[in-house]
Amino acid sequence: MKTEYTHSVTIAVPEAHISDANQLALVLGESSADDQTFGPARYQDASGNLYAIASTVAKPVFVVLASQPLVAPDHAPAVDLEAAKRAQALLVIEDRINGGAPVTVSPDHIAVIIDHRLADVQEHIDSLGLVAVQREDEI
Repeated sequence: MKTEYTHSVTIAVPEAHISDANQLALVLGESSADDQTFGPARYQDASGNLYAIASTVAKPVFVVLASQPLVAPDHAPAVDLEAAKRAQALLVIEDRINGGAPVTVSPDHIAVIIDHRLADVQEHIDSLGLVAVQREDEI
């Protein structure tokens, strides 16, 4: 079976930027539910900063779309474009398909790893420098 979704994308969003990142996901995504892409921050870096993670498959055009001027999509005409632009300005992308420089997380940017569709998401999370946080509400 042939698919257009030949890439995997793993995105780590600092806790303070989750709302804006969800607006960017709504602009770049294909569904009105994409504003729920990033949930609670359940990963942390070595300094204890918290991050939300999302991993999905994507079309090769993802990098182009993520870097061009944003417009409200048909499925979300009321998207908060200012919030989406704030998130877009924070993107730091590691393109493993085309030999991009490695990226790690920081509270100052949204880290993105683009890889082949069947790439190991856990390896992406590890290379970003994140570990899962056990929260008391999950016990």
